[in-house]
Amino acid sequence: MPTSGNIERALGVVIGKLDSIEVRLGKQDESRAALHRRMDDLVMRTTHLETDLLSVKNQVKGVEQVTDDVKVLRQQAQGAGTLGQWLIRFGFAVVGVAGWLVGLYTWFTGRPPP
Repeated sequence: MPTSGNIERALGVVIGKLDSIEVRLGKQDESRAALHRRMDDLVMRTTHLETDLLSVKNQVKGVEQVTDDVKVLRQQAQGAGTLGQWLIRFGFAVVGVAGWLVGLYTWFTGRPPP
């Protein structure tokens, strides 16, 4: 028959093991809670990164539109520059011909044009 000392000793061992199990479970709960906090932090950081990336994409689209507009304006300016050069040449030719005509008129009539 078990003696009261053996029973108390057995109960002490059982209680000690239960305490040990409880401590380990408590540590696991703390570990799980820390893991969940870290996961929540990662989710928040990822959300912020996605938001920033979306903002950058929108800015790049805006820059692309401006760049395309600048390219079109540059091509138009080059076309206008070419046209302008031809118009200047034509203008010089007109002024030159007019000068020759004034000179010929003056030479033939002996007086300047009216």
